[in-house]
Amino acid sequence: MIICFRGGLILPTAEQGIMCIVLCQYLTNFYRSVDLLRFDERDGTVYIFGGEELQIKLYRDGTWEFLL
Repeated sequence: MIICFRGGLILPTAEQGIMCIVLCQYLTNFYRSVDLLRFDERDGTVYIFGGEELQIKLYRDGTWEFLL
């Protein structure tokens, strides 16, 4: 489900928000820094970069995958 607001802006979903906190907590539990958290407004995907070698793609339904 894509939610569009005035001006066609896509916002993160509640599922993404909860899973984003969980994934960032997992990273910090293993003493990994969260270097970049990026929300792509074109397709509503969240990207989390934990250092240079760890990238996570978080979809709108709260599912995620490692990119590397």
